[in-house]
Amino acid sequence: MALITPRVEDRLIPWRIPLGQGAIVHVSLDDCEYYVYWLFDYPERSDGIDLEVAIDRKPARYVDTAMDDYFQHFFLADDQQPAGYNAEPADPATMSLKDNFSGSSTMWKDSAGNRGIIKLEYRLLNEIHPNRTKTAEVSERASAERGCLFEVIKEDKIVPLSKIGENKTQGRL
Repeated sequence: MALITPRVEDRLIPWRIPLGQGAIVHVSLDDCEYYVYWLFDYPERSDGIDLEVAIDRKPARYVDTAMDDYFQHFFLADDQQPAGYNAEPADPATMSLKDNFSGSSTMWKDSAGNRGIIKLEYRLLNEIHPNRTKTAEVSERASAERGCLFEVIKEDKIVPLSKIGENKTQGRL
């Protein structure tokens, strides 16, 4: 399971996350190859840039949720467990998953409208790949053809996708 894993409610998938008017960017993995080729084919333009890729049209539908409500009802892990792998909970330098997630969520929240800390160069993305996936809807349709998230979460067959979900940040590195 991921930290932001939706659940089916009344045959819909609401993404409940604390973002206000902000948004977390999504990218179609099918588009990534075009950007990788471009990075290698145009080193004079790509050298030194951090090419951030995303869809940019209408955002996926979500339900803005207060941070405390999110952690109480929708967060799929123990929010007080350490964010770091093999971190010692008693160590004063250890950050909890809640503190870690709250910081990144606030960063996305404060970057609404492509302003703030996170800004994406959509013109450059369109230049590199004019037929890139530009909406969550198009991306979801393509995913549905391969097998969709909806069926997985409807059946509650969510499996851990990260080491945190798999072994609760404990074990050998």
